Amino acid sequence: MKKKRISTYITLLALLSSMLLYCPTLAAQEKKTVKQEEQEQVPLYQGTTIGVDIYGLGSKVFGGDITSTEVSVEVNLKNRYVPVAEIGYGTTDTTDDGTNIHYKASAPYFRIGMNYNFFFKKPYLPGFLYGGVRYGFTSFSYDVDAPPMQDPVWGNTEIPFSYEGVKTSVSWAELLAGIKVNVYRNFYMGWSLRYRIRMNVKKAEHTELWYIPGFGKNNSTNLGVTYSLIYKLPF
Repeated sequence: MKKKRISTYITLLALLSSMLLYCPTLAAQEKKTVKQEEQEQVPLYQGTTIGVDIYGLGSKVFGGDITSTEVSVEVNLKNRYVPVAEIGYGTTDTTDDGTNIHYKASAPYFRIGMNYNFFFKKPYLPGFLYGGVRYGFTSFSYDVDAPPMQDPVWGNTEIPFSYEGVKTSVSWAELLAGIKVNVYRNFYMGWSLRYRIRMNVKKAEHTELWYIPGFGKNNSTNLGVTYSLIYKLPF
């Protein structure tokens, strides 16, 4: 009789132990399932926006040497991932006050990349705080000329310095952070700060690049700013 009771107690303890072990696991699985369901409830497609950068136009008005403008198209996926395509046009026609070197260039440029919305869990907010990456490319020709130089050997002989239609191409990468805010119905405003890293440059034999459309002045790295007016398409 005692053996049966002991056997019964052991069986009950084993069942109780298995239940205690199973409950936390079950709770964790249920919690994970709820999170997955919440994420799955967010539709994949969250809209498409078209933006126009006006910062590059304003820089020329305030005395800059460079004019640029660009159009961007963004597709919002899950309110979290935002593939982006950007196409723009940059131009400059300037003369350096110190050296009298004149530089002229104008060309389109292209960028593709992705933004990541850090506030994807808060769709009720009227905007995004995001980070992103871009790959940029441009292919163009430029003109450069300067006053003739005196030949150091023959004295009065002048050496002209003028090159037209010098062809080149440049690619670069960008790391950026930005904000997009809803101002009225489907209209937004957006700002971004961009850190640009020059990657590949096709160099010319006798001249040096001064300006790269879409990148800025020719340095190994560059900082850029955009200020865009944005419209969300109504579908």
